[in-house]
Formats: sequence, structure tokens, C-alpha cells
Amino acid sequence: METEKSSGVILLVVEGPAPESIVEALAAAGWEVRSCSPGELADSLEQEAVRGVVVRVGTEAEGGCLQTLWKAHAGVALPVLLLTEAEPVRLAAALAHTGWLTAAAPDQPEAVQRWAQRLVASTVMPAAERLQQVRRELSRLNHDLKNPLAIISGNAQFLHELIRLRGGDAELEGPVADIEEACRQLHALLQRLVALRDTLPG
Repeated sequence: METEKSSGVILLVVEGPAPESIVEALAAAGWEVRSCSPGELADSLEQEAVRGVVVRVGTEAEGGCLQTLWKAHAGVALPVLLLTEAEPVRLAAALAHTGWLTAAAPDQPEAVQRWAQRLVASTVMPAAERLQQVRRELSRLNHDLKNPLAIISGNAQFLHELIRLRGGDAELEGPVADIEEACRQLHALLQRLVALRDTLPG
């Protein structure tokens, strides 16, 4: 089913006809819905440009579907919505622990729509917000690198002074000088990193 405002493909795993309430809830959030059986799941994940998966199968087929999705998760993390009537199985708990599995009762189409809307929001991040995220990451990287660099540079200066006080040691002076030069180069690179960060919106 294709809509005019399709945000991408949601794969609906079912054992029979796709429930209209689930298809309508996904379509209302702007997703194109394609269905497959549990046996077709692995191939469908490889062939389709899938942005998320909804699993609505019987309890006997849930384990196999989750196992297939768990193997696929090693390559790319797909958000998964499990519509289940059973108690969460151990594998489902492991998937939920990763933060990309949501479970809901199968008679709650509003839960399907909320999940689909959150997925739209997470995949369509405004450019300005992405740039702000990059700026924050550059700031964190600068901070994380400056601390160990200061320790290395301080110890190199200490060694340099210790060598001087002991009348010099040609065997050590060269390596210590190399460390100090490397620290200066890293400091210059961090300044370039900060300059790049400052070009981004705060």
C-alpha cells in the first residue's frame, strides 16, 4: 500500500491477510506497508528498503521471527514493533534491551500509530538539529582529547626538566622532544577542530 506522503517502507509480518487496522494506522503516519509471512521475512529484509518491522503472528511463530530479526540486527538496527498476546520471551527481552523493540497488545492500533509517528520523527531530523548534534559531538570530542593530551604534555615537560637538572641525557632528550612535538601538533589539530565546531549553529 503506497501513500502520497510515504516516509519509507514498513514490513508487516503476518501469517494471513494483513489486519486492516494495523495497515491503516501505519499508513496514517505516512508509511508504505508491505506484508510478508514469517518464512519470507529474511528474504524480505534483504530485498526491501525497510525502515521498520511490525510483527503480528501467532505465539508459535514469534520466536522464529525474533530470531531472524536478531540476526539481521547485526548488520543494521531496525526498529521493531511486536504485537503479541504471549508473555515476553527471553529473546524479546534481549531485543527490548537494545532499545529498538517495542511491544504492545494486538488490539491497540493507537500503539501502532504512536510507534510509526515516533519512527517518522526519528528519521526526519531537521538539518539544523543535525548540525547542532554534530557541534555537541565535536565539543565532547575536544574535551575528551584535551585531558589526556594535557597529561602527556605535562609529563613530557617534567621529563625534559628532569633531564636538564641531571646534566642532560642524549639518549632520552630525543624521544622526549618527539613527544613534545607530537603534543604541539595534536594541540594545533584540536584548535582546528574547535574552529570547525564554531562554524556550526549552537
